Amino acid sequence: MALSWPEWRSQALAPPCMPLKPLVEALPHDRWPETLDWSGLAAAREVKNARGARLSFVASANPPPSALAFEQRIFERGEVETRAATWHDAFHACTWLTFPAAKARINALHIEDGLDNTPNRRSVLRNILTLIDEGGIVVTSSNPALLGLLRGFAWHELFWQQRAAVLRDMDFVIFGHALYERSLSMHYGSTGRGVLLQVEPAYFDWPIAGRVQHLDARLVALLAEPAHLNDTALLHPVPIKGVPGWDDANEQEDYYRDARQFRPGRRRVA
Repeated sequence: MALSWPEWRSQALAPPCMPLKPLVEALPHDRWPETLDWSGLAAAREVKNARGARLSFVASANPPPSALAFEQRIFERGEVETRAATWHDAFHACTWLTFPAAKARINALHIEDGLDNTPNRRSVLRNILTLIDEGGIVVTSSNPALLGLLRGFAWHELFWQQRAAVLRDMDFVIFGHALYERSLSMHYGSTGRGVLLQVEPAYFDWPIAGRVQHLDARLVALLAEPAHLNDTALLHPVPIKGVPGWDDANEQEDYYRDARQFRPGRRRVA
């Protein structure tokens, strides 16, 4: 049976939805948010698109627009088409309200790049933007060695042998709205596209809202650097069911020996 909004809201203040806590507390308790609810929060938070237009959420067109036309309407008019009572669109609205600067930058880059001659009409840049927008997860740590283990696909060592250090010195913050949707059921093999960032130790003393604001700014800075936008391999796979505290099953060491979920990764030939 599909999870209702009130059921989800009652459990949304724990991982992996913790980054949404400040937003969730301002949303309706007993019903699905409507476009007026989303737009009201956008106005209260002064959320704007890249051109400075105030953001609003409007009913989705029928038939729905193409991906680029969807982005064009946001860029030109600040209007985000949003389907009612739909998890995918609800989490998309949540992401706009939680990471407004990064979302505005992604939207602007989609429009700047436009259509491409590839079969799906999306360039490498727009593919990377879509991967981040749909499945992105920001992984932060004050310990470079932990980030190195993730880059090296050393899942057992990272999530089990270094479990205490991960819980103390690492943070996993979902950005992608489709990944938030997948977190509802935590299906076997669920994987995010990781953006890895090193932070100062003080980061872990900040409240959630402060961490999210910091990451929003860091993502904007990253998206301004062409070197980060020319290869999808720069986004590191993150098996979210393995993150300590995100799934009861990973309390057992043998869980991390499942090579179908915790793959050794591919190495490129120089």
